[in-house]
Amino acid sequence: MITSRRLTIRLNHTDAAGLIYFPRLFDLVQEVLEVAMDERGARIDQRLAGDGPIMPIAHCEADFLRPLRLGDEVTVEMHCERVGEKSLAFAYRVLDAGGEEAARARTVHVAMDRRTGQAVPLTAEMRGLGGA
Repeated sequence: MITSRRLTIRLNHTDAAGLIYFPRLFDLVQEVLEVAMDERGARIDQRLAGDGPIMPIAHCEADFLRPLRLGDEVTVEMHCERVGEKSLAFAYRVLDAGGEEAARARTVHVAMDRRTGQAVPLTAEMRGLGGA
Protein backbone atom coordinates (compact mmCIF):
# COMPACT_ATOMS: atom_id res chain seq x y z
CA MET A 1 0.00 0.00 0.00
CA ILE A 2 1.38 3.40 -0.97
CA THR A 3 0.75 6.48 1.15
CA SER A 4 1.46 9.84 -0.46
CA ARG A 5 1.27 13.46 0.58
CA ARG A 6 1.84 16.77 -1.20
CA LEU A 7 4.22 19.04 0.67
CA THR A 8 6.01 22.32 0.08
CA ILE A 9 9.70 22.86 0.71
CA ARG A 10 9.67 25.54 3.41
CA LEU A 11 12.36 27.91 4.65
CA ASN A 12 13.12 25.69 7.65
CA HIS A 13 13.85 22.81 5.23
CA THR A 14 16.58 24.72 3.39
CA ASP A 15 20.18 25.80 3.76
CA ALA A 16 21.70 29.24 3.01
CA ALA A 17 21.64 28.45 -0.73
CA GLY A 18 17.87 27.87 -0.64
CA LEU A 19 18.27 24.13 -1.30
CA ILE A 20 16.88 21.41 0.91
CA TYR A 21 19.30 20.79 3.78
CA PHE A 22 20.03 17.07 3.64
CA PRO A 23 18.67 15.98 7.06
CA ARG A 24 15.41 17.85 6.42
CA LEU A 25 14.47 15.27 3.82
CA PHE A 26 13.88 12.97 6.79
CA ASP A 27 11.48 15.52 8.29
CA LEU A 28 9.39 15.21 5.12
CA VAL A 29 9.40 11.42 5.05
CA GLN A 30 8.65 11.23 8.78
CA GLU A 31 5.54 13.35 8.19
CA VAL A 32 4.33 10.88 5.59
CA LEU A 33 5.08 7.94 7.90
CA GLU A 34 2.99 9.57 10.64
CA VAL A 35 0.11 10.06 8.18
CA ALA A 36 0.35 6.39 7.20
CA MET A 37 0.32 5.37 10.86
CA ASP A 38 -2.75 7.53 11.50
CA GLU A 39 -4.53 6.01 8.49
CA ARG A 40 -3.87 2.52 9.85
CA GLY A 41 -5.10 3.37 13.36
CA ALA A 42 -1.61 3.33 14.92
CA ARG A 43 -1.35 6.95 16.05
CA ILE A 44 2.18 7.76 17.08
CA ASP A 45 1.12 9.88 20.08
CA GLN A 46 -0.82 6.92 21.51
CA ARG A 47 2.04 4.53 20.78
CA LEU A 48 4.53 6.76 22.59
CA ALA A 49 2.17 7.25 25.56
CA GLY A 50 1.65 3.50 26.01
CA ASP A 51 3.94 0.91 27.53
CA GLY A 52 4.35 -1.37 24.50
CA PRO A 53 7.37 -1.59 22.24
CA ILE A 54 8.58 1.42 20.27
CA MET A 55 9.96 1.58 16.72
CA PRO A 56 13.06 3.80 16.57
CA ILE A 57 14.99 4.20 13.34
CA ALA A 58 18.05 1.94 13.25
CA HIS A 59 19.16 2.90 9.73
CA CYS A 60 18.38 5.66 7.26
CA GLU A 61 19.72 6.61 3.87
CA ALA A 62 18.90 9.07 1.10
CA ASP A 63 19.82 9.89 -2.47
CA PHE A 64 19.34 13.36 -3.91
CA LEU A 65 18.75 13.16 -7.66
CA ARG A 66 17.98 16.80 -8.44
CA PRO A 67 17.81 20.03 -6.45
CA LEU A 68 14.83 20.70 -4.21
CA ARG A 69 14.43 24.42 -3.64
CA LEU A 70 12.53 26.69 -1.31
CA GLY A 71 8.90 26.84 -2.46
CA ASP A 72 8.99 23.64 -4.53
CA GLU A 73 5.83 21.56 -4.37
CA VAL A 74 6.66 17.87 -3.98
CA THR A 75 4.81 14.60 -3.54
CA VAL A 76 6.29 12.15 -1.07
CA GLU A 77 5.30 8.54 -1.65
CA MET A 78 5.93 5.84 0.94
CA HIS A 79 5.56 2.08 0.88
CA CYS A 80 6.68 -0.74 3.14
CA GLU A 81 9.63 -2.41 1.51
CA ARG A 82 10.14 -5.24 3.98
CA VAL A 83 8.53 -6.74 7.08
CA GLY A 84 10.99 -8.77 9.14
CA GLU A 85 10.67 -10.55 12.46
CA LYS A 86 11.81 -7.52 14.46
CA SER A 87 12.00 -4.70 11.90
CA LEU A 88 10.17 -2.82 9.16
CA ALA A 89 11.79 -1.05 6.21
CA PHE A 90 10.04 1.82 4.43
CA ALA A 91 11.00 3.28 1.04
CA TYR A 92 10.15 6.84 0.02
CA ARG A 93 10.17 8.66 -3.32
CA VAL A 94 10.08 12.44 -3.52
CA LEU A 95 8.60 13.63 -6.82
CA ASP A 96 8.89 17.20 -8.07
CA ALA A 97 5.92 19.13 -9.50
CA GLY A 98 6.55 17.54 -12.91
CA GLY A 99 6.40 14.03 -11.45
CA GLU A 100 10.16 13.45 -11.78
CA GLU A 101 11.94 11.67 -8.95
CA ALA A 102 14.02 14.27 -7.09
CA ALA A 103 15.06 12.22 -4.08
CA ARG A 104 14.60 8.85 -2.47
CA ALA A 105 15.01 7.70 1.09
CA ARG A 106 14.79 4.54 3.14
CA THR A 107 14.29 4.01 6.87
CA VAL A 108 14.55 0.81 8.89
CA HIS A 109 12.66 0.73 12.18
CA VAL A 110 13.36 -1.87 14.87
CA ALA A 111 10.78 -3.00 17.43
CA MET A 112 12.36 -2.25 20.80
CA ASP A 113 11.34 -2.79 24.40
CA ARG A 114 11.29 0.75 25.79
CA ARG A 115 12.57 -0.35 29.21
CA THR A 116 15.41 -2.71 28.25
CA GLY A 117 16.39 -1.32 24.85
CA GLN A 118 16.38 -4.85 23.44
CA ALA A 119 14.94 -5.74 20.03
CA VAL A 120 11.64 -7.62 20.28
CA PRO A 121 9.31 -9.26 17.72
CA LEU A 122 6.98 -6.92 15.84
CA THR A 123 3.50 -6.65 17.27
CA ALA A 124 0.45 -7.32 15.07
CA GLU A 125 -0.14 -3.55 14.96
CA MET A 126 3.43 -2.95 13.77
CA ARG A 127 3.07 -5.65 11.12
CA GLY A 128 -0.11 -3.87 10.00
CA LEU A 129 1.95 -0.80 9.12
CA GLY A 130 3.65 -2.97 6.53
CA GLY A 131 0.36 -4.09 5.11
CA ALA A 132 0.83 -7.59 6.54
